[in-house]
Amino acid sequence: MAQQEDPTVSAAPGAPDFWPEALEVIESAPIGLLATTQGLQPHVRPVAPAYVGLHAYVLTSVRTPKLDQIRDNELVEILHWTVDFRHLNLAGIAEVTEDHDTIADVAPHFPYAVDDFFGPDLRAPALIKIALQRISITTFDDIIANKRPRIWRISE
Repeated sequence: MAQQEDPTVSAAPGAPDFWPEALEVIESAPIGLLATTQGLQPHVRPVAPAYVGLHAYVLTSVRTPKLDQIRDNELVEILHWTVDFRHLNLAGIAEVTEDHDTIADVAPHFPYAVDDFFGPDLRAPALIKIALQRISITTFDDIIANKRPRIWRISE
């Protein structure tokens, strides 16, 4: 099940002007890398997030160490990149929930069938909700031309 552009995302107040291009990167490269930390040790692992509004969601097992890492340090980042070297970085503040109603509401937005991974009863899932605070995008051509990435930050 491919993730479709959610009209609430592009219409979200304060969304970056390059958000349609960011969604193209996400669609082209639905597997991102989630960075967390444990003490001074960084951890990076592949994830397939859903994007709704200016939030990223990651569905995972309640037994994964990343949940404790997020509870200790809520600052996380996701990186998506394409074969033509477009880089999309999404940084934000994460929180964890195991609320089944919330998980069920977000499940249709994932780029895969949630039941394929967690079963129809959503066995032992946890949901990481990331409120996006900073989004940047750049291309290989921009890097070669010494152009700075386009950056969006949430306005207070």
